[in-house]
Amino acid sequence: MMALDWFQKKSGKKTAVPEAAPHAPAAFTDGVYIGKLLSEDLIVRLPAGKSKEQLIHILIEKLCKVRKLGDPAPYYKKVLEREQGMSTTLDTGLAVPHARIDGMETMSAVLGILPQGIPDPKQPDLVIRAMCIFFSPNRQEVFTQHLHLLRGVSALFQPAFIDELLKKASASEMLQMIAQREQAG
Repeated sequence: MMALDWFQKKSGKKTAVPEAAPHAPAAFTDGVYIGKLLSEDLIVRLPAGKSKEQLIHILIEKLCKVRKLGDPAPYYKKVLEREQGMSTTLDTGLAVPHARIDGMETMSAVLGILPQGIPDPKQPDLVIRAMCIFFSPNRQEVFTQHLHLLRGVSALFQPAFIDELLKKASASEMLQMIAQREQAG
């Protein structure tokens, strides 16, 4: 299910996707791929026995540390505000907590893999096996790229792909697999 379709289904709202502004930064005009935002140290095997909220916290702390984003508290607050409105867990086993952040210059992401899976607190019939958290600048010229990334991640992380990722031994192998799949398009 595409991200925009998913949003419309969950919220009941129809949302028009704005065109990118003609003065959009070059970094956002070529398309944004999760494989380009991740690095080996931003792919994490998450521990068992944690709640979705605890896992979000672990991943945001990791992202803020690796990308030197500063205090993780404002990022965590933004994601939790969004999660209170509607769950970002898809029926594929992927949770995609995300937010647009004032003052942020570039997109950032972190990927968590949950071999044991956990039920989504709002939709217990959905089991989360992968969690991709991303943040983007809260600027109109980046909004389309934010939606494209959300759509791309949702399309990429289907159940069979998540199964393949879970079999990989290292973050390096996972990152390579993600990049290859995105290049194949």
